[in-house]
Amino acid sequence: MTLKNKIKKLLTGLTVSQEYICVELRDFQYPPFVFLELEGQNFSQDVTTSHLFLGYKPLILGLSFNVNDNNYSVLKNQNKIFLKFKNDILISDVNQSSLAKLVLKKIGEQTVSSDVIIFYEGEQGDHSFLRPIHQWVGWQREKRRKHSPDNISLPGNLVEQVRIAYSIPRIISVVTTSDGNLVNLFPTDLHGSVGDKFYASSLRKGGKANDQVEKYGKIVISEVETSFYKQTYSLGKNHMQELKEESQFQLHSLRSKNFNFPLPNSATYYREMKRINSFDHGIHRIHIYEIVHQQSISCKNSTLSHIHQYYTQWRMDHGLQTKIFLR
Repeated sequence: MTLKNKIKKLLTGLTVSQEYICVELRDFQYPPFVFLELEGQNFSQDVTTSHLFLGYKPLILGLSFNVNDNNYSVLKNQNKIFLKFKNDILISDVNQSSLAKLVLKKIGEQTVSSDVIIFYEGEQGDHSFLRPIHQWVGWQREKRRKHSPDNISLPGNLVEQVRIAYSIPRIISVVTTSDGNLVNLFPTDLHGSVGDKFYASSLRKGGKANDQVEKYGKIVISEVETSFYKQTYSLGKNHMQELKEESQFQLHSLRSKNFNFPLPNSATYYREMKRINSFDHGIHRIHIYEIVHQQSISCKNSTLSHIHQYYTQWRMDHGLQTKIFLR
């Protein structure tokens, strides 16, 4: 470690330079587990892979169930839930049983066919990714941080809630929109499956990307190879861009089966989807889609995702091998 990094580590607890760190999902060993618990009840459910991360201002999470699921019967009348994040591989760590905790309140639910999604907003988040003194330093730095016009500031405890949410690797996929001639491609990590036939994703209200999704009603969402992490991040500006000629993008040789939409050149798996409804919460418009078609188009076992620097640093401090990709 260089002297500069040693000083930074001493002052901030951090040696990782970027806020969001790209990782290969399938090689990510010993991720945290997320357990749903209820206050005063003997109830615990592993929702690590089944919960949906759909918003960051405010924090919005979703839980999907079949309408006949016993867990739905338990949860549908609960206005407050708790999510606890645990890394049980570190059984000797005194903090392993409470690595992080989110308190969430119910904001609504939607039923799609035989599935139902319960939506929650974050109320409080606490974690032990960094020591308390370093968390305090982080709060002071966040208050003084200058944000670009297209970057949303996160007030108060909300920033900690988001850091906790990103301790789970979030898949960064690329969305294609089209009017049948011109196209746009942009990344998203606020999305996930609802059962086998439906999907949910979130976009910022007022953005060009959201307008295109609403106007044309069809999208293709593609998982991409981790090796294209820089190119994928560079598409972020397209959330505020108009449709363009296909020649402006690096595209795959294959196109989607039914919509004939172009795919990003790094695509490994895609879903064609039709928007069926949406609702607003905070700065977000959450869209519900019906999956029309989905298929794998690559034998490469690679999926781009990312995590927050705080959790990345915690893994490094605890000797958990983590291959990271810095932009």
